[in-house]
Amino acid sequence: MKKKLLSVLLSSAMLASVLVGCGGNDGGGSTAPADTSTEAPADTSTEAEAPADTSTEAEAPADTAASGDKLYVYSWNTELQERLQLVLKDKPELLDRIEYVNVGDSAIYQEKIDQLLQTPDSPDYPDIIAFEAAYIMKYTNSDQTLPVTDLGITDADLAEMYPYTIDVATDKRNGSLKGLSWQACPGAFMYRTDLAENLLGVKSPEEMQAKISTWDDFVATAREIKEKSNGETKILSSNGDLQEVFRSNMENPWVDDNGVFRMDPMMEQYMDMVKTLEQEDLSCHTTTWTDEWNAGPSTDAVFGYFGCTWFLHWTIKANCGGEKVGEGTFGLWNMCQGPMPYYWGGTWLGATAGCSDPAAAGEIMKTLCCDTEIMTEMSRETLDYVNNKTAMQTLSDEGAGAYDFLGGQDFIAVFSPLADQVDVSFMSAYDQKINELLGTQITEYSLGNKDKETAIADFKAAVAEAYPSLTIE
Repeated sequence: MKKKLLSVLLSSAMLASVLVGCGGNDGGGSTAPADTSTEAPADTSTEAEAPADTSTEAEAPADTAASGDKLYVYSWNTELQERLQLVLKDKPELLDRIEYVNVGDSAIYQEKIDQLLQTPDSPDYPDIIAFEAAYIMKYTNSDQTLPVTDLGITDADLAEMYPYTIDVATDKRNGSLKGLSWQACPGAFMYRTDLAENLLGVKSPEEMQAKISTWDDFVATAREIKEKSNGETKILSSNGDLQEVFRSNMENPWVDDNGVFRMDPMMEQYMDMVKTLEQEDLSCHTTTWTDEWNAGPSTDAVFGYFGCTWFLHWTIKANCGGEKVGEGTFGLWNMCQGPMPYYWGGTWLGATAGCSDPAAAGEIMKTLCCDTEIMTEMSRETLDYVNNKTAMQTLSDEGAGAYDFLGGQDFIAVFSPLADQVDVSFMSAYDQKINELLGTQITEYSLGNKDKETAIADFKAAVAEAYPSLTIE
């Protein structure tokens, strides 16, 4: 039935955007553009399904590639396109079939995908779609995506992956895995070594960790930085820089399997932390992803950031004001865990229910996300922290993790144990919208416009309005 590429898609495929389309606000808003829908996420019913296939062998899907039809791969920027070019360079029969559609804007990506999934006979119907963590469950917990076993991918293919990346993409209704990721995104605290030594007397990542090992320690250190710098340096740029750390450490998801919404105690602690930073003037009061916020790594105004694997290379380094040691703040950074382990973001791939060639889709996903040799080379060439434990250990053993931007610190050695600690049991299909609604109320509370009780009550009321089917506790 497939497919001729429409001219409009040729245009959209050429659009470029920033490598990571995430954003936030001072009050801890969503890390991705908000889903403005007021409907519940797609198909989150608990209706009984067939038991998950737990076998280690997957029956190979029928080969429907004889026609040579195009395989439509959708994403919101050029990152996936570049990775596909890299890993499929020795498989021209697959690479030549791919029509990569870059929607060009993460804010409209879901809307575009949702429209296409409702028209399976459309000539530009997606075969493979990319998901961000903020909304992946909207698609994997539905009948709009295929289990990877239907694509010829086995349990053995998943052996080197970090477990959390599998948990995120597992259909909670029946336990079937619906997506794969080529990357892992554990987080750390990234800080200026020169400022740490001058203001705190800190000379190593271990000493820095001791200064921020708990949230009480973090606040005490923030006060010390402000005092010792005469207010010229603050521990963070934006209060929103805390959001991923606290969200990753929620004890329970916002919405449980019975459709009950609860306010997690960790998020109340987050509200209080943001208010402390705001009221005591311990941050620079910027808004994440703005020009002012992006300028922080090149100045002495910001001591550190909470960031993950991609953040290190394409946010901190990209905005440090230089490209080699001695330029800007290049070489004057180190990392440590911080008060809590956490993770931030990532991209997964899934095949749609109407995929025209499951066998080819499976081969593409398997090559990009499961092949240890290819993933080792991909990480070496791109600095991606890939979702393959053996690949990352091999690179660390080779010394490939020693990073001149970090003054020689091995970024792989720092991230590897943190990746093993990631727990995503807090995630639900409702997260993106609910996190946005919480951010609004945290801002009001931190600025003193509302007391805590009122902010929480207004937050719950907003959740009830957005999702009328939920039970609010």
